[in-house]
Amino acid sequence: AKAAATEAANKAREAADAARKAGATLAFATCIALLIGAFIASAAGALGGSLRDESQGAEMIR
Repeated sequence: AKAAATEAANKAREAADAARKAGATLAFATCIALLIGAFIASAAGALGGSLRDESQGAEMIR
């Protein structure tokens, strides 16, 4: 009975370790995705503002 309990504890420990590694990987991937999204949003905002300013300047001249 003692060996079975030890084996069950080891299996539970291995499962918890695998879940911890998967969680860390998911957190890292999520962080990278958010950073990429923030960069793209910033670049798109800058481009959109530039295009808006250019078109407003053209309307003011006419």
